[in-house]
Amino acid sequence: MTKQLWIGTALLLAACSGGRSSEPVEPTGSAAATVKSFMQAVADSNLAKMANLWGTASGPASKTNQPPDWQRRVAVMQVYLRNQSYRLTGDSPQTDQSRHDVQVELKRETCTWSVPFVVIRLGDGSWVINQVDLASAGNPMRPCHEGASRDSTKS
Repeated sequence: MTKQLWIGTALLLAACSGGRSSEPVEPTGSAAATVKSFMQAVADSNLAKMANLWGTASGPASKTNQPPDWQRRVAVMQVYLRNQSYRLTGDSPQTDQSRHDVQVELKRETCTWSVPFVVIRLGDGSWVINQVDLASAGNPMRPCHEGASRDSTKS
């Protein structure tokens, strides 16, 4: 898919979620709960909620407006993380208890991907997703062949 088509898709997704921006997002009490809420927002195509659950140590992207292209990034994450089902397969703290590695298993068609998330605790005790390894989610625009555990169009 061309870069222009990806950007157009991302912008279309961002426009479709505009009516949900006023929904408050309740702070979550754990890294795993944050990822579950984020994945529900992915399923609901609720980009505003995703932006409230993804960000930096300064806070959610929707409040800090960081990084400058946060809206595009959230839209791209939504495309890559769409799935037929998911489950959390791991939640382990890094050396600092305020950073957790959370593993999410995504199923799309007949393929399964393990996607690592890094979730950080903010000063107010809430959690935000800080990193998502989208390369581990496979290319959502390529077909998935039965029995493949990764993007089956790559060698």
